[in-house]
Formats: sequence, C-alpha cells, structure tokens
Amino acid sequence: MPLTDYIVAPQNTRVGIWRIEEAEEYFLRKLPLKERELSELATLSGRRKLEWLAVRYLIQVMTGWMYSLVKDSFGKPFLSQSDYHISVSHSGDYTTAIIAPCLVGIDIQYITPKLERVAARVMNVEKLKKLSKSNPLEHLHVYWGAKEALYKAYGKGELDFRNHIPIDAFDYENTEPASLMGSIKGTVVKGDFHKDFDIYFKKIENYILVYAIEKMEINQKSVVHNR
Repeated sequence: MPLTDYIVAPQNTRVGIWRIEEAEEYFLRKLPLKERELSELATLSGRRKLEWLAVRYLIQVMTGWMYSLVKDSFGKPFLSQSDYHISVSHSGDYTTAIIAPCLVGIDIQYITPKLERVAARVMNVEKLKKLSKSNPLEHLHVYWGAKEALYKAYGKGELDFRNHIPIDAFDYENTEPASLMGSIKGTVVKGDFHKDFDIYFKKIENYILVYAIEKMEINQKSVVHNR
C-alpha cells in the first residue's frame, strides 16, 4: 500500500512510514537494484528480505531517487551519493525511515509487556516510578524508543542506555500521541561527544513511533530534492 504517513519535520527532516502488505515481487519490480545489492539480498530470506526491500522502496518514494543504502564500519546506514543522514526501523507490519541534514535516529516498536522485564536495566528508577497511571506501558515504550533512536543517531555503539542517553521526564497523560506528535528532549553524552536532540513520538495502532533530530542553531543545507 502507499505511505501510511509522511511527515515533514524540523531541520528539513522527512519521516516516512510504510505498512508492508506487498509481496517481495512488488518491490523487486519497483527497485532498480545494482549487482552489489542483489548479492546482499541473496543472503537474506523471509521477513528480513521483505523488510530490506520495503525500506529501500520507501526511501525511493520519499526522495524520488534510488539511493543505495549502505553501512559504515560501525554498521550505521547511510545514503550513497548524499551527505544526508538516515535511520531506519522495522517492527511487525511497519517499516520506517528518517532522512535529514543532521544526525537523526528512528525507532518503531510493537507495544509489548516484555519491555517491562528489561526496563530497570536501562531506565532511571525515578522515571519508572512516575510512569503514566493510565498508560504506563505506552509511556515506557516512548522512553525506550527515544533511547533507541538516540543510540542510532550516535551510530558508533558502546553507549550505556542509562548513563550516556538521558531523556527528560515528561507527562504522558497530557500528550495526544494518537492524533499529534508529542515531543520531549534527550541528549547523547559520551567523552567529548555531547549533542542535544528534539524527540517526537506518535502512537500508530498498537505501535509507538519515536524519532530524534539533532538540535542545530543554523542549518544551511538544502532539502533532499526529488529527481
């Protein structure tokens, strides 16, 4: 199906959300894959193969151009022939991508009670005590998604979720994530690296989408142009 949502966000950022209902053949017909990409695709199977295809087609729809999606030495994805930053995420039926001229990260997660089992290892105890009374699990998923998004934005691994990725506390009761993005603040702090991010979240069916955009005072880069 087409994009379920397309968001133009601050800093010339674009966010695309795609619900995967197509078979592999649909994307293979749409994507002009190069030999290197076909070789990589041949190593995948099942759901991973479908997600691989879907996110590349999503990027093509978002930009109007077939960029090669490759990874650096840390495993962080980037677009060939572009200085824009990118992050992608998959969960269940959804694939998502974010593209921007600054550091960005994105995460989408199916809401599940399993997250409660690991929350104490990555979350501040005081924040856990102050989770929403009516929707504590959704509130927790926003915190988790924010940390995942910032981890991806940093892109070099070896971050301690509790100590290196602080997320500002916020009142989930007074947000409307189903109709309008809620927003919070977060930071990545490790050694000499210190960057602040604006973080946005939204509930989509039984999923929580979170994406983070680096705060920049002046952004002189142009938008991604459709070609």
